[in-house]
Amino acid sequence: MNHQYLKNKKVAVVLGSGAARGLAHIGVLKVLEEWQIPVEIVVGASMGAMIGGAYAAGLNAAQIEDIACETNWLRVAKILFPKRIQRKALVDGEGVEEFLLALVGDRQIEQLKRSFACIATDIWSGEEIELNSGSLVRAIRASISFPFLFSPFEINNHLLMDGGMVNPLPVNVARKMGADFVIAVQATRPLDYPARQLSSGSIVSETRMPAAVSASSFLERFFNYFDENGLLRERKRKPIKKPTMRQQMVQIGTTMENKILNLRLKESPPDILIRPDVEGVQFFDFNRAREIISAGEQAMRAQEKNILSTNRI
Repeated sequence: MNHQYLKNKKVAVVLGSGAARGLAHIGVLKVLEEWQIPVEIVVGASMGAMIGGAYAAGLNAAQIEDIACETNWLRVAKILFPKRIQRKALVDGEGVEEFLLALVGDRQIEQLKRSFACIATDIWSGEEIELNSGSLVRAIRASISFPFLFSPFEINNHLLMDGGMVNPLPVNVARKMGADFVIAVQATRPLDYPARQLSSGSIVSETRMPAAVSASSFLERFFNYFDENGLLRERKRKPIKKPTMRQQMVQIGTTMENKILNLRLKESPPDILIRPDVEGVQFFDFNRAREIISAGEQAMRAQEKNILSTNRI
């Protein structure tokens, strides 16, 4: 089909964070190309910065899809995420710049086919940093530095981390760059449900005890919970599956990003918000690339009527 949508508008595509879920961005880009929507501005955060940077550099959606689907991600992971634990972070980022160089080449942002910017976070001040000039590889490298996973990345005496920490879907940046129509892709799970009320249950103890009334009664009671070797005495507990350390770090980071995302979307909503169905996709599920990309395509096609109606305004 040759829709020629939005031909009279300056269109921006904003691609958000999401790790493996962010591969859905590729499916959205495929449909945009099919519909011949003229994308002039690309803005990204975290995974969206990497895919958006490749797209702004001139790779088309089919080329990015081929890389995502045919790459041996297990082999790449063994290089990017070595087993040794770093003192300053889990991974020091060795090889990440080389990975990005192989993907997008040695390009300056000012020389890209499309206007591009990506978001990072100053780890000391918490400031939102817009990277819109200089090395494309270094900008992406800063934006994808997920907390607890990568060490901060130094640019111009600033230590930068993942842009999703402060602006997971930077629609406001696209507006600032002159876009009058913004298509944004949220690849993370929406967390817009109300707080749930939950009883804390009861603790299993032999007797019902009041609060301690003195330091001596507190210490006597506390030490009784431990044996002579300082080990906690066994107490009946209901078994529950607990997350690994890596799972905890990922969940903490993504939950914080999603909460911030809800607030940022209220402040600066896009014209079209794409939410691919990637509910069951985990942080490192890059081996499910075809399935995730397909979810992005389906979500974009579901917005066809909304884009058609916009084009007639």
